[in-house]
Amino acid sequence: MVYSNKKILTVLYSMLVFLLLLLVVGCAPKVNISVQIPAEINTEGIKKVAIGKFEVAFIEESVQLERNGNWVIKKIKLTEAQKQAISDQVRAKIVNVLGATPYFSLIYTDEFAKLENDAALQEMISAEGYKSKEVDAIINGKIWLEMQKTDGSDVAKAEMEYVQGGGPNSLSVTVDKVVWWPYKSMRGNMTLEMKMTRLVPTEVIAINLDTRTFSHRTGGKPAGLLGSFTSATQSLRDGMGANKGKIENSDAVYPSFEQLVSDLATSIATNFVRRVAVTEKVVSYQIAEGGDPQAKMLIEAGAYEMGIERLQSVTAREKNPNDLYNLGLSFEAIGEYGLAGTFYNDAWERDKEALIFAQGIGRIERILREYPQVKRQLSEKSE
Repeated sequence: MVYSNKKILTVLYSMLVFLLLLLVVGCAPKVNISVQIPAEINTEGIKKVAIGKFEVAFIEESVQLERNGNWVIKKIKLTEAQKQAISDQVRAKIVNVLGATPYFSLIYTDEFAKLENDAALQEMISAEGYKSKEVDAIINGKIWLEMQKTDGSDVAKAEMEYVQGGGPNSLSVTVDKVVWWPYKSMRGNMTLEMKMTRLVPTEVIAINLDTRTFSHRTGGKPAGLLGSFTSATQSLRDGMGANKGKIENSDAVYPSFEQLVSDLATSIATNFVRRVAVTEKVVSYQIAEGGDPQAKMLIEAGAYEMGIERLQSVTAREKNPNDLYNLGLSFEAIGEYGLAGTFYNDAWERDKEALIFAQGIGRIERILREYPQVKRQLSEKSE
């Protein structure tokens, strides 16, 4: 038994140390660096892009309503005007996403968006019947959208115990009671096809078919409540009525349909842009502890040039591996990747147990592999 208690204490101590380490790492000072990521697909020669029509290929909306155990399913038919509004909304979001990257120049024209479908667009391109001669490529696509709304109740049977009288031999009576909690939910999915077609020569450069799902629920049975029915009979009865009116009469329990379409289209369009354009993202890297405090403060404040001057002076006197790493981090922040790799390697040679030193070396190796591709792709667009 003594050995068992010691083992338990050892495990608990190890868990505590691990949690403390996670806390320290999470609270460690970091620096934010912008990183460029090369396009996955070669779009050489394409600089000016127009956005065509996004055809609604399929859309279905249904409502499931439950009252007293009876379910009624209603299919909602959307008008052509509503479908066009969805198409225009998706197109507008794609224009916003593409407009945020300097990789392409958007040509704001409705000439291609007025076409009925993709077949009409391909026919126009083949016949060269378009007026916007400065356009290099067209992005268009199709939309599939399915949504289901549910208005129902969660039902559970619980045993309620009632005690008759107050004496030691009082009679206890158990009664089965059905309790229900009203809820509303909305779920579905959206599939968006995005296609980039070069005009001269005519060819499909990129095509992407991506799906996003969504689910939202309000009300329903509280988690873990079934075990406390005996002591909460009255509160359940009171809460049931209050929640019923609140949930059933509320019009604000769902996100708006427009907001859902907007968010899903933005997510898919962002993924497509990553494939066809050089993109940037901001990443956070940890500053090494234990080095020169003034240099660390300068780096944390974004004063990388002054931090480099300070650390070059400090490391000339003493080769502290933490200062060497922070010096490499400063060079990485200003884009001097060769020097950054040199100092990361120098720091790791002096302390091969430090994970962040090895992570710095790995980052620079990846950047040096991708940098020529990024530079070439950016130079093609600037010519």
